Amino acid sequence: MRKLRLNKIRALIYRDFIILTRAKWRLVEAIYFPITTIIIWGFFALYSRQIAVEAGLIVLVINIFWNFAYIAQSTANLQVMEDTWSGSLKQVLLSGISEFEYLFARLITATIISLIVMLLILIFSFIFVPEVFTQPLLLAELTLITLIGSLALAVIIAAVYISAGREYGFLAWTALQLFILLSAPFNPIEIFPKVMQYIAMIMPFTFIFEAARNLVITNTINPSLLWQSFLVVSIYFIIGWPLYHFAFKRARKTGGLVRIS
Repeated sequence: MRKLRLNKIRALIYRDFIILTRAKWRLVEAIYFPITTIIIWGFFALYSRQIAVEAGLIVLVINIFWNFAYIAQSTANLQVMEDTWSGSLKQVLLSGISEFEYLFARLITATIISLIVMLLILIFSFIFVPEVFTQPLLLAELTLITLIGSLALAVIIAAVYISAGREYGFLAWTALQLFILLSAPFNPIEIFPKVMQYIAMIMPFTFIFEAARNLVITNTINPSLLWQSFLVVSIYFIIGWPLYHFAFKRARKTGGLVRIS
């Protein structure tokens, strides 16, 4: 892989933000839905204190990381798909940017946007349940691991999209839902049938959600959960790049890249 050129990456990130500021619906989707979701579950958390304190807090905290993961992953993938839908992918690649620089710039843009949204989410969540934030370092570690896992999925989804074609653009906003479902967000994996338990063990968010639930219940996190979650998302991230490279190379050879761009 040739060396990433920062000037090319910076130029593409600048282009991303120009497009995002003009696409009002993208700004609404990135900020409005996560914040309103947290407010809805925040009121539920306040109400549930009367009946089951931990249940309400668990639902709220899981939704924080769920929304954060969705924004990070979908922002990166939707930028790729918008380039193909608008026909501008060809022009971008003709400018001399490599496929790795192209996707790396999208991941940086997605990281910036998702971290800004995460900050807003945490501010609104603090209004409802300030006790959740008594361990800011653990919260930051979970946020970082969730970000890595989300970006890893974005790379894998981009590879599938480039390989399979435009008709699979729906993966940008649907794929994460399946990964979340199989990651047992609100329950221990032991509740799953045996087969689903094995699947859950290799999902990128399973140990993240378990760690988040532990943070709510015990106000701490078993270090092994952090290491397990970091290991799993790192494997996804490492595997994603060769898949993306293979998909891009194959699409160039078969003409698939021309068809989607």
